[in-house]
Amino acid sequence: MLAVAIFWMTLALIFYTWAVFSGRRQGLRTKHLVIFGIGLLCDYIGTHQMNLYAQAFGKAPQIHNITGLASLSGMAFHFLLALAATLAGRADAVNRVFHRVSLTIYSCWLIAFFSGAFSGMMRLHR
Repeated sequence: MLAVAIFWMTLALIFYTWAVFSGRRQGLRTKHLVIFGIGLLCDYIGTHQMNLYAQAFGKAPQIHNITGLASLSGMAFHFLLALAATLAGRADAVNRVFHRVSLTIYSCWLIAFFSGAFSGMMRLHR
């Protein structure tokens, strides 16, 4: 169960990183939205798997739960913002603000990702 969760969270990291930095370099495009959506789906599946693991073997530290929920919500909001901008044909108009928000939410997501990995390693070490 843990290996499956780690697999999905690692895929989320790969797709989020790809979408955020490729979109920043090239400007927000439909392909970035698709990549971002795949990352969001992987994050959701990984978070669900981690939740199942936590229910079976003990809760994660509260700070990880807070940052994890906040960053998953932030990524979902970010995706919806990108979708709305793309559908409205205004992706170029929102690029500057979008990428500033993008890096902030991505940084928060990385904190949650690494705090979960760190706390998980500390549990295995005991």
